[in-house]
Amino acid sequence: MDRREFALGLGALVVAGGAARAEDHVHGKTPPPPPPPPMSKELRAVLDATEHCLRTGQVCVGHCNRLLATGDTSLAECQRTALNMLAVCEATFKTAALHTADPAQMKALARVCAEFCRACAKACEPHATHHEECKACLASCQECAKACDAFAAV
Repeated sequence: MDRREFALGLGALVVAGGAARAEDHVHGKTPPPPPPPPMSKELRAVLDATEHCLRTGQVCVGHCNRLLATGDTSLAECQRTALNMLAVCEATFKTAALHTADPAQMKALARVCAEFCRACAKACEPHATHHEECKACLASCQECAKACDAFAAV
């Protein structure tokens, strides 16, 4: 037997073994993995709140950028905290959407997200009466922090 025949024979053996394992699974010899648990209403609220925060935060950052470009630095702190909030909200949103994280890790991430949202809301607060974008971001961050806190508490 030369190397070519050996390789072809080995390949056929591997394919046959894989097919047998697949056939065992289909015919019930290997139980399928359990379905993932349904998403809790608290996690769904985190998903929805982070999604909303991402939208309003992006609009707020755009507004800050436009003002900063004119030389107005009054929104520099608002922009900085919004950018940080967006990074953490995006990670929280993606992790919640995947719904595959260890529950303890997801709760820890939600607590961190709530902290960043509170910091962003605090930075937006002085500008909320003058800028609609900051007002919307403030409200969204407050709701997101509340949803994340509620999820972390369950």
